[in-house]
Amino acid sequence: MTTAESGPEMPKETEALPEATLLLVAHQFTPREELTRMLVAEGHRVLFPPSLAEAQARITSGDALVVAVDRPGEAEFGLLCALRDSETAWHVPVIVISEKADEAALNSCLQLGAVDAWHWPVDEARLKARLKGCLAVKQHWQLLALNLDLTTRAKQEAERLATSLIDLGVGMVKEKDPLAVMEMILKEAMRITDCEGGTIYMRGLDQTLRFLLVRNDMLDINMGGSTGKPITFPPLKLMGEDGKPNHQYVANHAALTGQTVNIEDAYSAGRFDFSGTRRFDANTGYRSKSFLTVPLKNERQQVIGVLQLINARDPKTGAIVRFDAAVQPTIEAFAVVAAAVLDAYRTSQLGSSAV
Repeated sequence: MTTAESGPEMPKETEALPEATLLLVAHQFTPREELTRMLVAEGHRVLFPPSLAEAQARITSGDALVVAVDRPGEAEFGLLCALRDSETAWHVPVIVISEKADEAALNSCLQLGAVDAWHWPVDEARLKARLKGCLAVKQHWQLLALNLDLTTRAKQEAERLATSLIDLGVGMVKEKDPLAVMEMILKEAMRITDCEGGTIYMRGLDQTLRFLLVRNDMLDINMGGSTGKPITFPPLKLMGEDGKPNHQYVANHAALTGQTVNIEDAYSAGRFDFSGTRRFDANTGYRSKSFLTVPLKNERQQVIGVLQLINARDPKTGAIVRFDAAVQPTIEAFAVVAAAVLDAYRTSQLGSSAV
């Protein structure tokens, strides 16, 4: 029997063997049933591609590939070369089992990237241990790939944020009206999240949240600010009749706690009262679903308003989805800018006593 001199370290036998999907190509392998029994006995799901070409095409759907043949030849060597050079499948472990003891052919498989190459009969305990090590290595590569993807997404979001903030900075220099600047911020936040609606609330001295800006591109609604269209929605009361904080509405909760709230579906979010939202939807035929609600804090970390975005869309399908957690920090960065502008506007409207 020939084994790789280097490769994944075999885990201790006391460790549980993780369940995996194994691709087994063994259509000309006489002891196929016995080999299959070994694999299935460990709780693995075994799939049987009809050919090496089909196994190569489906390689990423499996956790490992077991190639069992009479004697490894050019077809197996070509498969190993192709997988080794692949950008997406090179990390999928391959074990080659030969029915005949051909050390030269097995050594060639090892040199071409197989994690192990044995001749039959195979020791069942050794096969179990090798598969365990292979699966651990593959899981390691998957975690690295996930971390790389998250890092890439974070970099992309940082670049988008920097570009957007530069554009906003230029606009803020040119625009002297704070309401117009807040409109720019709201529209940019909606663009980045690809959402359908957005609202900016301002906290009043009477402990209410007053609608300052309301937009919904799907319903062609644009009220407050430079539009001159009055907002008829009543303000939200932050304090109840009993004098206690009113966490009934999600915007209230964000204002009272200073915490961002990300809701996937308002209709199934039992914690908050969305009865007003349901009435709005019933009257307009709209469906309000996902909400991202961010408190606006001044430099003293006092909540002076709330930024709320509604109905994020999947950029590929257009379906309404939850606001991406990876985008949330970007919107919270926009909230810092919005809060600075709102603080100046609020002071001009309410006086220096505004808190």
